[in-house]
Parts: sequence; C-alpha cells; structure tokens
Amino acid sequence: MIIKLLGILILFYVGYRVMKMFRRIKSRDVKDYRMEDTPSRGEDLVQDPFCRIYVPKSQAYLKEIEGRPQYFCSRECCEKYLSGEK
Repeated sequence: MIIKLLGILILFYVGYRVMKMFRRIKSRDVKDYRMEDTPSRGEDLVQDPFCRIYVPKSQAYLKEIEGRPQYFCSRECCEKYLSGEK
C-alpha cells in the first residue's frame, strides 16, 4: 500500500516537472510573436471609406463605384456605404 502511494507521488512529481519544463520552453517562444520595431515589407493597406479602418489589400472587399475601385473591410461596410448609412 505504501509502495503504491510512493509510486503515485513520484509519478505526479515527474508529471509536474515535465509540465513546468514545457511552460518554460513556451515562455521563450513568446518573443517570436511580438511586433517588430521596424515595419516589414509586406503588402499595401487600404482604408475603408465607411469605417475608416485599414485592411490588407488582399483581404479587402472590392467594389467598383463610379468607375473607381473602392476597398472595404467587409461586405457589410460596403452595403452600409452604398445605402448612405452613418
């Protein structure tokens, strides 16, 4: 009975140490996801004429209005812009 209890305690301790090791490794990886100080050379941003936010050009909703391309953050913003909603 005591041997089983010691075995279980050792198993829990080893599990605790393994989890602690993974947590420490994971905290080192956090710096990889932080924004860099210098802007990267990526794609252009376009401003939504309705809500005025910037979105990457490849992800923007494109609608031709009066012969000119207009970029929106979403289809909903485009519909609101066309309806004249504020």
